Amino acid sequence: AVFAASPEVNSVFIALPDGVTLVADDRSAARCDADGNPILYDPRTRPWYQLAVEKKRMIFTDVETDAFTGDIGIVCAIPVYIDGELAAVVGSDLFLSSMRRAASTVDANGTFRCVINQHGHVVFSPMEEGIFRVLPSGEAEDLRQSSVPALSALLSDAMDNNSTGVQQITLPEGDYFMIAEPMNTVGWVLLSVCDADIINQPTVLLQSRYNEIREETDARYRSETGRLTTASIILIAAITLAMLIGAIWVSGRIVNPLNLISRDIAEMSDENLEFTMKDRYRTGDEVEEMATSFAALSHRTMEYMEEIRAVTAEKERIGAELSLATQIQASMLPHVFPPFPDRSEFDLYAVMDPAREVGGDFYDYFLIDSDHLALVMADVSGKGVPAALFMMASKIILQSVAMLGKPVAEILEKTNEAICSGNESQMFVTVWLGILEISTGRLTAANAGHEYPAIRRPDGQFELYKDRHGFVLGGLDGAKYREYELQLEPGARLFLYTDGVPEATNAGNELFGTDRMLAALNRNPAGSSREILENVRKAVDDFVLDAEQFDDLTMLCLEYKKGMRK
Repeated sequence: AVFAASPEVNSVFIALPDGVTLVADDRSAARCDADGNPILYDPRTRPWYQLAVEKKRMIFTDVETDAFTGDIGIVCAIPVYIDGELAAVVGSDLFLSSMRRAASTVDANGTFRCVINQHGHVVFSPMEEGIFRVLPSGEAEDLRQSSVPALSALLSDAMDNNSTGVQQITLPEGDYFMIAEPMNTVGWVLLSVCDADIINQPTVLLQSRYNEIREETDARYRSETGRLTTASIILIAAITLAMLIGAIWVSGRIVNPLNLISRDIAEMSDENLEFTMKDRYRTGDEVEEMATSFAALSHRTMEYMEEIRAVTAEKERIGAELSLATQIQASMLPHVFPPFPDRSEFDLYAVMDPAREVGGDFYDYFLIDSDHLALVMADVSGKGVPAALFMMASKIILQSVAMLGKPVAEILEKTNEAICSGNESQMFVTVWLGILEISTGRLTAANAGHEYPAIRRPDGQFELYKDRHGFVLGGLDGAKYREYELQLEPGARLFLYTDGVPEATNAGNELFGTDRMLAALNRNPAGSSREILENVRKAVDDFVLDAEQFDDLTMLCLEYKKGMRK
């Protein structure tokens, strides 16, 4: 699609990974053929697209020729990622025709200008020979590595430190004064070059004229010294008298009112910090204006302090409520371990660490009857208080339906139906639900858009079990879910988690990932459920270090122990 841009913009565009391009520019006609049809154009072949995808950050290209107009310019481009996948590359053209014209002439004194890009290459210059001639980028010399040390230092300082520098530099052609001025936006440098002889000519003439003037001045000084001495004595006496009179006037007119203001300010107490205007400050001059301004500033300061007190009190109230919400949410999740001390057939441990005061993740486990244990791992869309409220409602609905003794797939379907019926906020929740038949180790489960569980067979290693995903709960009314069965042998372990584990991100924007998660699980796969979760959490903490936690982190581990020797 091609659109007309405003006169102030050369070109802005959005290029998608499939080659579709949206453009807004000031030269739409150049993008169409003689019949007015858009010319086919694949942005993925252009250097700006390839360099932005390679660097994964905002880039500025070298000088390029526009594919449609033939004008020269640079391109600024930045890649956009969604969930770690490239979604688009956004960019803008900046034509450099005016810059080329400005750097295309040498004046009558031999002074000229040239432009050096971020690679140290000359991109604009009027010179056809020598070190400042323009060459293709593959042949151009990086002047920051020039054999002339002074020139290398001048350009490196301008590019690395954004510092304007002036330096006298000797080249094979002669001595020159050079001024390097950084172009901060693109990291280029504008270099002005002037012949040193032209600069030094005024200095020679000035020195000669200075000697003449000094001789004349010495003669005149000796003749005028006597007369000036007498005049100076008279002038000093007059100035001293005027200063004395002025001091007496200032003392009565300015100093005394200022002293009154200073005294009143010093007498202000903690109970009354506001400075108020009084009649004795009304002198009709700058002192009165100062007192009026200070009184107004004092009043505004007192109002601001009252606002700060009110905001602080409100923040404390909100903080107290969030703290209470955190306690309520924590109490909603089962948190006493071991959860069923009289049941030796399994070992169970779980933990939830919210990214904010309250979170949207939740886990749950409960006995439907004496031989059936329900296991739940869920993640609500969003974070904070809304997600926490949605999480509590979803947890209650899911447990209530499960306690009716329905099959796993029907439990998810009934829960989805209940959530969709009043879901005006259009939130959703991913859920993994399993029901373990304790006497046989048969686990019936279903997955509503949640992460894959990790399974460890007896004496084996943890591996992802890539079960079939159904749709999230709350996303589509009438959705159906398919359940599956796993046989847990004595010594088998089941690990459930939310996306906060594999998507934990370090300062380099790198994800923790499922490979690192499995490595942490297999560090001591035969340990207790609690030790296994602690190993995973330590691996996550060591990976992210000081980076901010962006998502809730929730885990649950079950060991099936029926029939094992104590």
